[in-house]
Amino acid sequence: MTIILDNITKQYDGRYALKDFNVEIEWDKCYAFVGPKGCGKSTVLKVFMGDVKPDSGQVHRMGDYKYPTLHSAYVSQEGRLNPKKSAIWNVKKAHRWGSKQRAMEELSFFMSEERMNLPVSELTMAERREVEIVKAFFASDDFIVFDEPFEGMDEKERKKALEYIHKNRGSRPFLIASESEQDLEFAKIIHMSAVS
Repeated sequence: MTIILDNITKQYDGRYALKDFNVEIEWDKCYAFVGPKGCGKSTVLKVFMGDVKPDSGQVHRMGDYKYPTLHSAYVSQEGRLNPKKSAIWNVKKAHRWGSKQRAMEELSFFMSEERMNLPVSELTMAERREVEIVKAFFASDDFIVFDEPFEGMDEKERKKALEYIHKNRGSRPFLIASESEQDLEFAKIIHMSAVS
């Protein structure tokens, strides 16, 4: 099973985010899109997920797909948590049949029960990113797509987050956008630069 981004071009306000960009995403593989801010990393992820329509080029699905639509577990740069609700509530919200107990078990990899019961607005930036990561894995989506998930984390927190990712990814494709390739040697690195 492969998804191909074929000659993808996307402009915002007359400025290229991507120009004739190509990549093949294969099942059971990891991909790291690495480069500075503004080089199109987030756009690649959004085109891949179908959230952004390219100006030209196509997205092809090759192989055996059981369902007409595919779903991605997504961690965005901006974050998508409800700041007034607890970490437990936010994680449980990812799956309507997910139990509070399971949400707590998953969050316990990163934080104490006391911390996971606080409103998300009271957590550190690193803790909020950890909640986002747990939430992404809480539902059984087809792909894992993370956009700068380690922002605000120190080296120890980053390594712990990567440990959690490896433990839970299974054989699903994993796509990550990052300004640095540090600790991403497990992935195929795709270097990106701003398009002129």
